[in-house]
Amino acid sequence: MGDIMAVNREITTVEYALESESLHMTEGDCPRLDDSGILLLKDVRCVINDASRLLPFTKYLADETEFTKIYGRVLHLLNVLVLPLAIKALIHFWDPDYRCFTFGNVDMVLTIEEYGVLTEFPEDIHKVYFHQKIENTIEELAKLLGIHQMSLYREKNNFGGLRWKRLEELLIAKTSNPGANLEVYRILALGIFGLILCPSTAGIISLEAANLFVEYEKTKINPSAAILAETFLSLNHCKRIGKGSMRCCVPLLFIWMVSHIESETPIFRNFWWFDQKPLELFVSSEWENFSEDDWRVKLQGIPQSNFNWRAPWMKNVTYLMGCGKRPWVPLIGVTGYISYAPALVARQLGGIQSIPRIVGLAQFTGVYKGAYNEMLEIGVRNPTVSEKYPEWRNGGVSFMAEVSESVGLRRKRVNCEEELRKQVKSLQAELKAKEE
Repeated sequence: MGDIMAVNREITTVEYALESESLHMTEGDCPRLDDSGILLLKDVRCVINDASRLLPFTKYLADETEFTKIYGRVLHLLNVLVLPLAIKALIHFWDPDYRCFTFGNVDMVLTIEEYGVLTEFPEDIHKVYFHQKIENTIEELAKLLGIHQMSLYREKNNFGGLRWKRLEELLIAKTSNPGANLEVYRILALGIFGLILCPSTAGIISLEAANLFVEYEKTKINPSAAILAETFLSLNHCKRIGKGSMRCCVPLLFIWMVSHIESETPIFRNFWWFDQKPLELFVSSEWENFSEDDWRVKLQGIPQSNFNWRAPWMKNVTYLMGCGKRPWVPLIGVTGYISYAPALVARQLGGIQSIPRIVGLAQFTGVYKGAYNEMLEIGVRNPTVSEKYPEWRNGGVSFMAEVSESVGLRRKRVNCEEELRKQVKSLQAELKAKEE
């Protein structure tokens, strides 16, 4: 696929706020599913491959610094101790239509730029990854890794993904050849791409994850947006059906979460010690014995706590706020497509929170065809909101002029499972009354 010509438009936070609220008056909000259509969370599991299985192979790297120059800080993900119960509790607060976490009157969302800083892949995070044909992946991967018989490394009689156990043997064998250092780097990087960044089945590297790795090697397109897309897709899937597996980079999601919540230990506050490298930090001991209910109480209390609007490790960066005529950002992952709206969380980015433009956000499906990128330069400031935002956020006045029925009206947000139970119970009572 050819290169995409992109044109950037940078505007100030004040200009963006005025433009956003003005356009919202004619566009309205994105249509939302009836809350009764969202199932209660029952059985959600996190696909977390054993990172300790990858760690021993880092000793075979001829130069770890050189590896980092090529693949960013992905090696540090192997040291992140994830608490699965925290992730399960976090899913309760996910809004699948607005695609953000809602903690009472606080909205927060993961962004491309945050994932870019966490991973530090050495390429521009705003370049788009395009999902290529899977049938070409194996052939191109064989060339990159110096493998003649890829069937030896495939599962299910040469169908499906790659078995990491067999690739481990290949990596060790290649270490005896001083001229195969680059291939050793690539095998380990492939393992991290397939088992940590885009996991599927334990011990198996999916062809989709291998495809992302091949495209990174060929084009050097930063994979952060694709990794983020998989996270959104997993969150939406689990919240929509009430169960399922979080097949995404759970370590990055966990680090993002704990970066924003209040902590007794100043793990994200001392910049001299911290040096803006969150992946190198240890999990605070205060959370070791937290149950899922403890985490839910912790997250539900965010509006009253000393939480961080802006992740302390974030530098002054330019944020992608929309693409072309779309007031939100489309994301292309390795298994699907989804969109999100950074405008919903301008306070989190260090800007003024105004009523966001989100029309059509929940309905986006398709392929990014190319358009200009709308950029917003945001500096460090105290989080604040526009005059009209509180009423919009709390479901009061709908700031719209004449809006077509297809736009839809804003529904009150569901903050967590308890509130959802009340709404479902109320709807059931109404239905029973009508039947009687």
